[in-house]
Amino acid sequence: MLTAEKQTKKKKQTNSSRHSSPASDVLTAVMMMERENKRSAERKIVHCLQCYKPQKTLSVHLARVCMKKSTAEERAEQVKKAKASSREWIWKNRTWNYQQLCELLPDRRSRIAMVKELLRRGFFIMNQPEESDMVLNPEGDSASDDDATTAESFRDPLTVSHSVRSKMKEAGLHDKFPAQAKLLVDFKKYLTVSKKVLNWKQEVDNVSRFLRYLQPTGIEPSLDFLSKTKEAQDFLTALKRTDMSSATVHNYIKSMNRFLEYLTLRLDFQKRDPQLPTNCQRYTKILETLWKTVLKSHDEKTSDSRTEGTPCIKDCQKILREAKPDFLWIHENLLMGKKVSNTEKTLYRYYCEALLVFRHMQLPGAVEGFTDADWVERIAQGGRVVIGVRKEKTASMQIALTQDEEACFQLYYKEIRPKNIGLKKFCQSFFTSTSGNTVHSVSQDMNRLHEMYKLTPIRSYDVRRAFENAAEKLPAHQHEAVIHYLAHSASADRRPQPQDIVDAALLLDSLKGTSSDDDTSLAELSTAGTKERYASRKDFSAFLARFPVLLEGQPPTKRQRVDSGFPEDRVFYDKWRAAQYTQREEYLLSQFTHCKPSASKVARLIAQEGWKANYPKPEEIQRLWKPASTDTIEADELIIKCVFEQAWTGLAIKDFGAEEGLGVVATRPFSKGDIVCDYHGKVIRAAEGMAMMEGHHDEARYLFFFKAAQRDLCIDARTGCDCHPDTDTVGRRIKCCSKRPNLEPLHCVMKVNGEDQDVILFKALQDISIDTQLKFYSGGIRKSFLGLDLDWLDE
Repeated sequence: MLTAEKQTKKKKQTNSSRHSSPASDVLTAVMMMERENKRSAERKIVHCLQCYKPQKTLSVHLARVCMKKSTAEERAEQVKKAKASSREWIWKNRTWNYQQLCELLPDRRSRIAMVKELLRRGFFIMNQPEESDMVLNPEGDSASDDDATTAESFRDPLTVSHSVRSKMKEAGLHDKFPAQAKLLVDFKKYLTVSKKVLNWKQEVDNVSRFLRYLQPTGIEPSLDFLSKTKEAQDFLTALKRTDMSSATVHNYIKSMNRFLEYLTLRLDFQKRDPQLPTNCQRYTKILETLWKTVLKSHDEKTSDSRTEGTPCIKDCQKILREAKPDFLWIHENLLMGKKVSNTEKTLYRYYCEALLVFRHMQLPGAVEGFTDADWVERIAQGGRVVIGVRKEKTASMQIALTQDEEACFQLYYKEIRPKNIGLKKFCQSFFTSTSGNTVHSVSQDMNRLHEMYKLTPIRSYDVRRAFENAAEKLPAHQHEAVIHYLAHSASADRRPQPQDIVDAALLLDSLKGTSSDDDTSLAELSTAGTKERYASRKDFSAFLARFPVLLEGQPPTKRQRVDSGFPEDRVFYDKWRAAQYTQREEYLLSQFTHCKPSASKVARLIAQEGWKANYPKPEEIQRLWKPASTDTIEADELIIKCVFEQAWTGLAIKDFGAEEGLGVVATRPFSKGDIVCDYHGKVIRAAEGMAMMEGHHDEARYLFFFKAAQRDLCIDARTGCDCHPDTDTVGRRIKCCSKRPNLEPLHCVMKVNGEDQDVILFKALQDISIDTQLKFYSGGIRKSFLGLDLDWLDE
């Protein structure tokens, strides 16, 4: 009886479960899912101490991956340690103090980058400075950190910045114009759009504070500040009284210089005030003079505190002696055409910079400003090569290199610099990074060079001070010559002659302790003793010399490597294979220049070459292949920008003597079809140009006649254009010839500054190497004006 009741009850439960509604089943599933999600969200994340990866269930991870061969007790102990480590990190190590970061990272740029990265990762930072103090200046910070470090750099930056800011506010130096002021808004647009400046806010604020001090009232800044020289001097003096570093004061001057540059490009301002470009240029020179006054006061202030313990000349130039063997080794490899790594190229550049800083006592800023045009204009004088003698402007660097030093610089100029810049980079600086850009900070380069040889970094100030102390024992006139050599610039009324610079350089070399006492001529590289000295160096260059990289070659075996005296490891072996892989990749891409190849075509070519291993897959070649650019020259934004700003690079004006006069040479390689520059000037009707030619054949070479559709036009480049009145454009200096030209003129209609303009561009007819004089083909002009007397074109 009891058994029958149980069966009946069980049957009812089964029937009830069969007839349950689908809605109740869905609700149950949703509740279970929510419960599981809540449990997963509340589960604590713990990092595995074996692989350092976060885990939701550490015990399962250890059993499956990191400790799968260990016992359960060992895994439980590891889980316990991981949880304790996680609690300790949350309790103690997630919070940082900004003062601690200042001690660990004295370099401001590195410190700010670290602060931003810590904040991004969820760390907490106590005593963090204000957001305005966390802005990096791409130009100013390097100078602040390297070239102008003062005693304030070793104090707590937080205290310093707050004290300086409070003093600025008390002195009325922190006031600014409203951010919506039209002139400042346009200046911001110029920085962000035209100049691509990342730190535009700091520059706009610097200009705003500068103008507000000179114009205390009003909501819109005016251009009356160009006549307020005394107020500008008062502003810079007041900045120094707030204990602001000289580098920061220099940032204000550089921001104002860029603002003046912007004003000269405003054509609407020039129409209202034709003297605006001249006034801006005059004001720039005034700011330069004021900066020298500030810098001089800074040197006088810091010289007393640094007199004791100043290193001697020999100590300052120790890096030149330590790095010289490696430098000469790289020099020899470059001369022999051997493959040189990027690291070796960088070391070669560091040493050339060190010669200027520690041998010729140049400021890092002057070395950064050294351009390809400065090198082209060098002058041979008295067995030396003089750089920095300018006819039209004051030079930033005036030195006399020895012939060996010139050979080193020329080798860098011809072998390393062009490969760094490539064909698509526009850089006028002599020293460039491996990415083709201007060297960011020579001071940092010198610090890295000292670190390579485990030496205490020496600043340029120490070198100059050591030479000044050594020169005090010289006669008065010789001491004065040395002081002028160390000044790095010459005033317009006292510009030294080339021989004066050579004499001063010889005096410096005669001082006791200079590196010239133990100089080794580059000619010694050809002697057996020098070669035997470097034969023991087993670097990758020597490895490549022993086992050249070839398309069809095989990598050396371990026995071959060891028998040749190289290490047993695979470091050089892997580098060799990587070099061959890159070489084969470039070869395959060079075989398909007109259209994208199919995978079968690439595979067929690989089979023909007989490669069995270490080659790119056909699909990889398809991915890397790029078609030719379809953009027309007239729509090329880079060319339009160069035409508008006259920012052509890779060119330098050179004096070819009394007979030929001024011409233009290339300071970087150009490929066939490259746009080199434009013939810039005022576009007029051809009839007006012909009238100008009558009786003025000596100026006729600056008139460029051309046809545009049915119009006969002429470019008048005699005195420059309205948009660049004070610029000697390079296009007007290019010679015209009918025999062996390397350029040809190309007419284009381009939208420059929002207006359609007729532009004559010079296009390369062939590959052009460095130091080649540029000449354009005149035949096209003759065809455009048949019957006219244009014999003056070939003069």
